[in-house]
Amino acid sequence: MNRLTPRLALLPLTTPILLTPRPLPLTTTTTRASSTVAETSFWKSLIPKPLRKDTSHPNLKRPLPPRKPWNPATFFICIFLFIGSMSIQMIALRKDHDAFTRQSDARIGLLREVIEKLQNGEQVDVEKVLGTNDPEREKEWDEVLKEIEREEATRKKQADAAAATQIKADAEAAKKQSRPAPKSALSSQGFF
Repeated sequence: MNRLTPRLALLPLTTPILLTPRPLPLTTTTTRASSTVAETSFWKSLIPKPLRKDTSHPNLKRPLPPRKPWNPATFFICIFLFIGSMSIQMIALRKDHDAFTRQSDARIGLLREVIEKLQNGEQVDVEKVLGTNDPEREKEWDEVLKEIEREEATRKKQADAAAATQIKADAEAAKKQSRPAPKSALSSQGFF
């Protein structure tokens, strides 16, 4: 009799018992947690089912849903988003520039007052007026001076670039005027 097939035990006819082969003991590799983590099925089971790629049937392709036609309003929506974003940026830049201009004008006015008082011979505590020994006001003055230096450097670069382009244009104009007009071979030597 085959070992795997069930057999009936010979007992009284009133209680037949179905005997099956003894189950095999579990191996230690299937009960350890590290082996389940190392299996690919464990990691695949962590991914939600709608996001999993079905690799069990590689030849079976899912039918693609029909593509919707392109919405013509999408272009205009994108363009208006870009325009709106740029307009917001321009408003913020204008606001920052206005604040900087007001701050610079106030500081320049303060400097003018101090200079006028000094020219008139009045006693002025320049250090107190300009905020010497006050770290916050000194930092503000440093920022103003750095900004003035940056503006001067930018103006100088622009003036240099304009002068260079003017020199190039003058040189090209002089070169065009100094060239003699080309003569044809027939007119210089005659026909015969």
